[in-house]
Amino acid sequence: MSVLREVEEAVLARWVASWVEGAGPGPLTPYVFQDEKLELPPEHDGPWVRVLVQQRPGGPGTLGRPGNRKMDRAGAVFALLRQPPNRASGALSDLAEKARDIFENCRFGPHDLRFGAGQIGAIDAVEQGRWSGVTVEVRFDYEQIK
Repeated sequence: MSVLREVEEAVLARWVASWVEGAGPGPLTPYVFQDEKLELPPEHDGPWVRVLVQQRPGGPGTLGRPGNRKMDRAGAVFALLRQPPNRASGALSDLAEKARDIFENCRFGPHDLRFGAGQIGAIDAVEQGRWSGVTVEVRFDYEQIK
C-alpha cells in the first residue's frame, strides 16, 4: 500500500472514530468521503459534510542512500460542511468547531502525522445557492522514508 493511501486512511479513520462513533447513537451529520456520491434521503433537510484529504507541497527532505532518505511531506484535511440556505448559521459554526477539533493540534497514525491549527472559513452560499456552507481546513505534516 502506498504511503499516501496509508495517510489518507488514517485521517479518514480518525474522522469516523470521532464524528460517528464518538457522537453517540449515530453520526453528528451524514457524511461522505472524497469522491463518493452524496445520497441523502428526500426528506433530509439538515446539514451534511464531505471530507477530503489532499497532498500539499512538502519540504526538501534529506539526501542519502535509498532507504535512508527522509522526505518531508505535507497535506490537509478539509471538512466541507453544508446545510440548506436560510438556516441558523450558529449550528453550522458549532459543527465546524467539532470538525476542527478532531484534528487540530494532534499527532497520530503511521508516518507520524502532525496536525497544526485549523482554519474555519466564512459561511457562504455554495452550489448555486442550494446550500450554505463553511469549510474547515487543518494542515498536517508527515515523513516518508525512501
